[in-house]
Amino acid sequence: MPTGRIKYYNPDKGFGFIAQDSSDEDVFLHSSAIKQADYEELRVGQRVKFNIVEGDKGLVAKNVEVLLTPTERRWLRQGKTIIPRGYSGFPSQNQDQFLERDTEFSKDIDRDNIDNYTYDSPDDSKDSSESSGRTLPGSVGKEQSSRQLSFGDLYILKQINFETPMFFSLFNNQQLPAIVLQMTLSGLTVNSNGKEMVIPKKDIKYCYKDVDAENVHTLLVYNEEIKSQELKPIDSTEDSYIIDSELIRQARKDGNSIEVTLREGEIFLGTVDWISPYEIKMVLKNGSKVVVFRHAICAFSLVTGEM
Repeated sequence: MPTGRIKYYNPDKGFGFIAQDSSDEDVFLHSSAIKQADYEELRVGQRVKFNIVEGDKGLVAKNVEVLLTPTERRWLRQGKTIIPRGYSGFPSQNQDQFLERDTEFSKDIDRDNIDNYTYDSPDDSKDSSESSGRTLPGSVGKEQSSRQLSFGDLYILKQINFETPMFFSLFNNQQLPAIVLQMTLSGLTVNSNGKEMVIPKKDIKYCYKDVDAENVHTLLVYNEEIKSQELKPIDSTEDSYIIDSELIRQARKDGNSIEVTLREGEIFLGTVDWISPYEIKMVLKNGSKVVVFRHAICAFSLVTGEM
């Protein structure tokens, strides 16, 4: 059977499209073609297998079955809501195009014309806004938590999709090599040296890709006074060091650098790639990139002129 990923799905109207693994031509999906399974709701990025039939106006999926990883199956047994690999919400530049097609497809569905659809596939785009407008499922028993997807969420979800080797710097000066498997509101499930574990986000100071490791370490310096204080992770967001996000956005716009000092003394100096409510992605002098978690910051300053 062909396989692919859910490219777009409107749960309220019950249809969407599948991006095939073996072809650039997308396949129309109607909810009536989905086999019943433990997985309650399709999400963008979810892997599926299916049969294909030729409709009057394009390819149509039949006998669609959701493909779950062992980790996803275990999480479902535990009553958790998962984020599938590749989930990225609406492509922000194409949202209006999809919504326009919603109206067109809904009219045909109302006429029970399920097999007769076609559409012009918009080009894939990079994330270009701080939030995609989609919601992020939480993992709190059977309860459902949600918030807007931020740049930080999209960054991690992209690394999940590409199985990117990364390093996570945790408190107590621990450098953890890992590949991220899943993400929830409170933590990351990772594979580190063949061992699966959950890292609470509050324990993460910063992260970077494996390919940037040498360059990140080359530029890493410490504030010895702060390092000697042996500051611990904060207990709540109320204890976080307050940074004016508008200052960071303006620094990014002006091309100015910022300097952040973390609670265990690490100092990073660089320009701002993006900012979210929870993280700041910085480009360092040698071109390496690091994502700093804002709860780990204890000092911040703007730097004018060249680095």
